[in-house]
Amino acid sequence: MKDILLFLDSTIDKTMRLTGAVAAGLIMLLSVFIGAQVFARYFLGVHIQGLFDLCSYSLIVFTFLSAAYTLRQRRHISVNILVDVLPERAKPGFSISVSIISLIFTGALGYSSWVWASKSFASSVTTISEIPIPKGILISSIVLGAFLLSLETVRIIGEKFRILKNDTNASEDSKIKNRSLPYILLLMVMIVISLGLAVQVNVMSGLCLLTLTLLFSGMPVFLALGLVGTVGLYLLMGKGVFRQIPFFAFQAVDSFPLTCLPLFIIAGMIMEKGKVVHKVFDLFEHFSGKFHAAPLVVTILVGGFFCAISGSSVATTSIIAAVALPILVKQGYDRALSSGVVSGSTIGTVIPPSIGYILYGVITGESIGQLFVAGIVPGAIIFTSYCLYVIIRGAVNKKSLFEKGIIPEKISSGKSSWKDKRDAVKAALCGLFAPVFVLGGIYAGIFTPSEAAAVMVIYAILVTVVFMKTLNGKELLKCILTGAEISSMILLIIVGARIFGAVTSQLRIATHLVEFVNSAGISPYATLSLVALVLFIFGMFLDSASIMVIMLPVFYPLIMSAGFNSVWFGVFFIVMLEIGLLTPPVGLNIFLIYGISGFPLAKIIKGALPFLLIMLLCLVIFTIFPRTVLWLPTMMLK
Repeated sequence: MKDILLFLDSTIDKTMRLTGAVAAGLIMLLSVFIGAQVFARYFLGVHIQGLFDLCSYSLIVFTFLSAAYTLRQRRHISVNILVDVLPERAKPGFSISVSIISLIFTGALGYSSWVWASKSFASSVTTISEIPIPKGILISSIVLGAFLLSLETVRIIGEKFRILKNDTNASEDSKIKNRSLPYILLLMVMIVISLGLAVQVNVMSGLCLLTLTLLFSGMPVFLALGLVGTVGLYLLMGKGVFRQIPFFAFQAVDSFPLTCLPLFIIAGMIMEKGKVVHKVFDLFEHFSGKFHAAPLVVTILVGGFFCAISGSSVATTSIIAAVALPILVKQGYDRALSSGVVSGSTIGTVIPPSIGYILYGVITGESIGQLFVAGIVPGAIIFTSYCLYVIIRGAVNKKSLFEKGIIPEKISSGKSSWKDKRDAVKAALCGLFAPVFVLGGIYAGIFTPSEAAAVMVIYAILVTVVFMKTLNGKELLKCILTGAEISSMILLIIVGARIFGAVTSQLRIATHLVEFVNSAGISPYATLSLVALVLFIFGMFLDSASIMVIMLPVFYPLIMSAGFNSVWFGVFFIVMLEIGLLTPPVGLNIFLIYGISGFPLAKIIKGALPFLLIMLLCLVIFTIFPRTVLWLPTMMLK
């Protein structure tokens, strides 16, 4: 029996690796398809029929095919607030209970997708596009994805049971307690209470309680949102609603503008691993001068530059913390200030091109190109404010820049020669050109955001593999696979949020909120302040992607009814999300720095506080003077 289980485990493992490789291949096909269309349009003057349709098909299949592999790699975002307070021996059992509950959603999604796919094949339904294909083929990717998710979830449950069984360090009494798994009953009671409230008291209150319980229990965010959405739709509409669940999942990623999301992520990963950031860091150091705050200013500038490449706060924080913190510590700079500089300079979603602007544009229907352009001036203002803070602080009190107030005799290795500077420019030129190339192409109307993303992937490969030779084939494939995992995580949150959003739509939460604000006579700026407060509070517990897909469908109609500009609110929303990344108890950027540096958490939070306050001050400026955000997009439309 043991041999059979090991064989099954090995087979599942190989299957997951295969699906991950296929999913990564689909993402690369996206860049090839879109890149070919750009080349054909500008150099051959022709339109290649069906390429955009193939891109949408690839994105749909990728999303569901990669789900289980991403779960296997533990890439999916989870909020472990309840798990973290449990004793160590109770955590495996709690994880088992959460996994068992998540099977409700994957099972419902898989079965209802199977029924939909069977009917589509039977009636020979095809997609409405330049290249029509049987729709059942695309729907079958949901069936396969749900099946593999269920399989991987069962495997996780088996792993946790083995941990309980093989807990040789626990006492015999503890083993008995572990095997009785009282925490399963605990979570089940919470679920029953939530559902009881949903039925007996108020559906909205019950679903809110259920959502918070599942999110904070460590269930992956996309599974928690999907499960709550499924339960809510069932309570509101009965069993017939199960036919709509796969439709919502399909619809969530059937979007060509969304194709730029995984492509920008992969381009950023390639640039990061290809040492492009290191070259730019060296360049800025050569030209920064020798004043005491120079290395801190360099870190801020490099952080802003890499934000413009990666579009992801997590990716930017990881690389800048790994590159800059050891240098700053070695040169004697205050660890709290160094951590704050890194945390503030890695607000990746504020600087375009950005995953946050892409999600905002997809959810609201706003132009992603205009959002990218709108983020340029606010990003520049925020980063200039950071630099001014560090420079003024150094001018007022040099000792405050250094650990324990001790100023080293030498803070740099000496004066750079013109030859060194010229060599640094040549080495960093390809990297410096990337954000200018992308944003300039979008601003000039040469590329759409999706086209710019595809071209940037090709550009990143050429720069790192062909010209700089900092990546080999194996490392490139690893970058693509890692980027595919991150992309899958975000796209699946969008899928879960679409199902969850169907419940909020049925409950007419946004409509009721707008009616309440209008009837109460709350002023537009008071409404905006209320939204900012809610985002700030949610930012203490959830990641920015989850907050966006959960809260934006609710707040967007409210803000539009208050008379604010949609593009302006996009920038406001993104800055508030970045503030959340610097805010405990979750504060993802803070914990990334903690994990990379090993500095005391209190010191990191202390260092991040001035930069958080600077962001809040800039947000006030953007609110008082909205032209700071809207000037460039207005010029773009002329």
